[in-house]
Amino acid sequence: MNDNTNEKTESSTYVVLQELPINWKWMIFLGILMLILGTVGLIASGFLTLTSILMFGGFIFAGGIMQMIHAIVTKEKEWSGKIQHILIALLYIAAGLIIFWDPFSTSLILTIILASLFAVIGATKIWYAFYCKRHDWKWLLPAFSGLLNMILTAIIVVTLPESAMWLIGLLIAIEMLFSGWFLLFLGLRVKNLDNNGV
Repeated sequence: MNDNTNEKTESSTYVVLQELPINWKWMIFLGILMLILGTVGLIASGFLTLTSILMFGGFIFAGGIMQMIHAIVTKEKEWSGKIQHILIALLYIAAGLIIFWDPFSTSLILTIILASLFAVIGATKIWYAFYCKRHDWKWLLPAFSGLLNMILTAIIVVTLPESAMWLIGLLIAIEMLFSGWFLLFLGLRVKNLDNNGV
């Protein structure tokens, strides 16, 4: 009975994994590549922060240029929103130039926004933990998670403005590491299913 259940589970898992548009070799390769890049990002989080901020500025600037070209090239005489599109495009271009001119200030603003977000999430989790405790539900995990959020917020705030130079890069590097491990284990799982002929 258990063997049949395991076979059905493996078979259904294989069907789901077969739907992926990429084979296991590429998954493992991409997983290892992301792990390497994530590790480098952890070591050089300041460089990764600066790079990501400049890329962010580049995307905003490019979006403004494209919107400006679209507004100028459009020949519709009755288009009442043309001036608004040009003004928005100019704002995008100006924002991109400001980011290029002073990426540190942009990083500082984004770090403050992230710290505020962590604080709100932490406070919400702690409130939820008290709510769970009142109803005799499990409350330690949300309370611990919320406390970690508040500690992280405190570390960011206390170390400002220095934390603005590494926080964004650190978060990107951690995300790359998690994605790398996920792709690696997923690729190995598909490989094992292929080898077992499920």
